[in-house]
This record gives sequence, C-alpha cells and structure tokens, in this order.
Amino acid sequence: MPIQQPERMATTADMIETHLTWMRAGTYANSTVDGARKILYRLDQELPAGLAESTGDELAAWLDRDGWADETRATYYKHIVRLYRWATDEDDPWLSYNPATRLRRPNPEPGLPRPAEMPVVKACIFDTADPWRLACRLAALAGLRPFEIARLDRSHVTREVIAVIRGKGRRSRAVPTVPRVWELVEPMPPGPLFVPTRRAKPADGKWVSRMVNEYLQSVGIPTTLYPLRHFYATMINERYRDVRAVQELLGHASLQHTMRYTQVTASRLQEAVTVLPFSGLGEDGTAGRERETAGAAAPRPPRLPVAGGRAVAHRALRRQAPARRH
Repeated sequence: MPIQQPERMATTADMIETHLTWMRAGTYANSTVDGARKILYRLDQELPAGLAESTGDELAAWLDRDGWADETRATYYKHIVRLYRWATDEDDPWLSYNPATRLRRPNPEPGLPRPAEMPVVKACIFDTADPWRLACRLAALAGLRPFEIARLDRSHVTREVIAVIRGKGRRSRAVPTVPRVWELVEPMPPGPLFVPTRRAKPADGKWVSRMVNEYLQSVGIPTTLYPLRHFYATMINERYRDVRAVQELLGHASLQHTMRYTQVTASRLQEAVTVLPFSGLGEDGTAGRERETAGAAAPRPPRLPVAGGRAVAHRALRRQAPARRH
C-alpha cells in the first residue's frame, strides 16, 4: 500500500504567486502585475514577520520611510491594500485578519502638467527621422502612451481612426486619425508599427520610451514622449474646451486624472480675471471687459416665445415680480 505523503503547507510565496495569477486573470496590465511582484516580495523580506503575520503598525512604519516620493508611497499603498483585501476574501481566505484596514491612504499632491512647447513639438513632428518621428506624432497628435505606441499594428490604424487595444487598465478606445499620422502609416506594410532590430523581444513601452528619448537627446530636442502627450491634452482642452472629450481621447477612467494633464494657459488665466469687478482702471465697479465694451451699443434683449400668446410673457414676468402680500 503506497504511503500517503502529507500535504505541503502553503507559504507566503504561494500566496503572492496566487495573487499575481488572480491579477493576470483580471483587468490588470502586465506592468502592474510585474510591479506588484517586486513590491510584495520586497515587503515580505523587510517586514519583521513577513506579509502573512504583519501588523497594521508595521505596515504603516514601512510606508513612512524617508526619501520616498508621494507618488511612490501611494503606489505601494495600493499594492498592499489590494493584496490583503484579496487574501481575506471570505469565499477563499488565505489569511484570517487584514492588517491594512486602518492604513491611511496617501494623498500625493497632483503634479503640474508639463506640456512641450510649440517649437519643440514642431521639431518633433517635422525635424526627426522615422520611426521615431511616427512615435512623436502618435504622442503629440493622438495622445498615445509609450506602451500603446509599442503595441500598435498596421491593422489598428485607418484613415479615420486609431484603435487602441487594451490601453491602460485594459480599456480600449478609438482615437481619430489626423492627416500627419496617416501620411506616415498608410504606406507601411502589415504587422507591428515598431519592431526592435537588436533584440528578439517585441517592442514594449519601456523600449519605445528609451529609444525615442535617446534619439531626441542625440538631435538636440529637449523633450520626451509624455510632454508630447501633455501637449495633446492641453491644446485640445484649450481650443475645444470640453474636458470630457479630452478624458475619452486620453483613455482616463477618472476626470480628475485628466485635469492633471491639461494646462490652463496664461492667456486663459488673463481672460478669466477680466470679469472681476474693479479690475479695470475705472471706479464704477465694472469689470475690465465691461469697460472695454461700454461704448458699444447695448445688445437687443431676446424676444419672449410667442407660443401660448401673452400667457408665456405673463408667466415669465411673474417669476421676477415680488410676491403679493394678502
């Protein structure tokens, strides 16, 4: 009769790997899963009793280290909370206690947008060599992220639209194709738009970012792909003035995230303050813009709708008249 082997006790590494498998099966990008692996294994090594037996105070102390940027601390917090929420799920628990329930969420200050200046964008679009010129145009004229540029296939781009397949958060979207992008893509053969020549792996976001950044630096253009994407967002928001449209074009789940990419230009700020009373040189309480147009003829008020005869005008006036006392 064969001897039955005792079941092996699960380890913290088993828990981490199962959690990563769960992430891959969901909607998490490969870069997010890779980041989670590095952070969770590091955390397990640096906590006094490891991830499986840590306390809330130990997690808080680990996050409270000096020298970390606020964005870094917020990223680590997300990975910690996600792991413990998954590990204490009542349907399939790995742990009986969630030590992260009382952790305070870091709130990093939103960074200021840093769109590339117009002369820099012009140089990227016209004074560069392919394939990096196409990458610059896809960032500045289509708002694509580096990893979205790396994944583009010729079949994804038509004269009318660029199909961004599984963007950030694995959300797909359609971005209108502008002529400056189409003129470069139209004659390209079927297959990926970017193919590394000195490595066997397919192009990814890190490779595209590094290669474009090195090329731009070599030709004396002081920017990278993300300021070009910021330029795309800022220009559309400035001229079209619809932040929801910008959100859809950039592929953001949160409108608040979009606002970080859109810069309010100095001209719009100057225009905004001209509506303030006493902002002009006069002392009559009119705004600067009002004083500039004071000499012009007053616009004719709109006529009330005729539907229903005088009753419509009567109802409109009653809303403005004070109530009678009885």
